[in-house]
Amino acid sequence: MAKTREWLFNTSTGMPVRITLNKNRLVSVNGSPETKVMALKAPESNFAERVFDIPLGNGEIAKLCVRNKQVLVYNGRNVETGEEYKTIKLPNWIYVFVALYVVNFFLILGGALGGATSAIGAYASANISADDKRPTLTKVLFCIGLYVVITAVSLLLAIAARAALKL
Repeated sequence: MAKTREWLFNTSTGMPVRITLNKNRLVSVNGSPETKVMALKAPESNFAERVFDIPLGNGEIAKLCVRNKQVLVYNGRNVETGEEYKTIKLPNWIYVFVALYVVNFFLILGGALGGATSAIGAYASANISADDKRPTLTKVLFCIGLYVVITAVSLLLAIAARAALKL
């Protein structure tokens, strides 16, 4: 059974709109031919959230924002809840942590395990940095703590792997 998601709302001019997302890959507006979602990627997309601009046919766009779940946004509001929705803007300092995780991958623990631990750390750090409810100092301290933990786990895995290869 194919996974289909549908949103119904009215534009600011009162025009009814039905947006259908099929198999998380194809989008259709008011029954028009399906378009690949990846072809609609918006410049606001970043490491923590993917954003897609869906043209509505009247010159306006809706934004499909994918983070932990899919949210359709029209005129800055979630069409399901009516609440204001802002796409995530990552602060520039987070890229220092992403670079540190890349260094961890190459210097401490490479391969699949190193890639997995580094990717988890970078993704978690990006999500922490995107939290608007916490002050910047708290977010930086959380990211430092996470980096220390991920580095320690990587070191332990590297030591265990080297010990296993000596057997």
